[in-house]
Amino acid sequence: MDPLEAYTSLESAILTGELKPCERLVEQELAAQLGMSRTPIREALRRLEERGLVRILPHRGAVVAVLSPVDIENIYAVRGHVESFAARLAAERISPRTIEQVGDIEAAQSRLSAGRNVRALMHANDAFHDTIYGAAGNACLLEVIQQLRRQVHPVRFSAWSRPERITQSLAEHREMVEVLRRQDGAGLAELTRRHLAVAKDAYLVSLTVEPERSQVAAKG
Repeated sequence: MDPLEAYTSLESAILTGELKPCERLVEQELAAQLGMSRTPIREALRRLEERGLVRILPHRGAVVAVLSPVDIENIYAVRGHVESFAARLAAERISPRTIEQVGDIEAAQSRLSAGRNVRALMHANDAFHDTIYGAAGNACLLEVIQQLRRQVHPVRFSAWSRPERITQSLAEHREMVEVLRRQDGAGLAELTRRHLAVAKDAYLVSLTVEPERSQVAAKG
């Protein structure tokens, strides 16, 4: 396994919540689990630190990154502007076929909610939004949005594990599909801002579930 494969494996484990915030990432243990030497693990951890998913601390080694409330507020301040802009463009440029694709993803996510498969729901959620933003026709804009989303992944799994969060998000998605079918750019931009504000509040609440971890984040 080369550094890229190690990176992909560790990134997936972090983004899906298999590796939790503040969890120590011991090179020797990871190498044994992945069946490889420590060198590609070390390179993968360095790249994950660059992406904001891992922190390498003096005398402690690598840990899965933890977000503070200030981090979340700052990220969502940017996301609100960027994603509402993308939503407006998408609504104006989207094709009828892509609108139906978005509707199909929303319906599939609703069916998934019955099983409470958090990873599958998160994946469907990302596909829902990426399909909309992709319709804006600006690859650079989509890349920025995806990178900002990755930065909050350490707290997403906890928030999405709450049934009320799933129910609310799905209701918001249904409303967004209806507005998208009318190709109402201003309306979709406003719904997107509200959707992100609700998500931000859910993630802030998730930080209080494990106060010791939140305190570590604040000190870090």
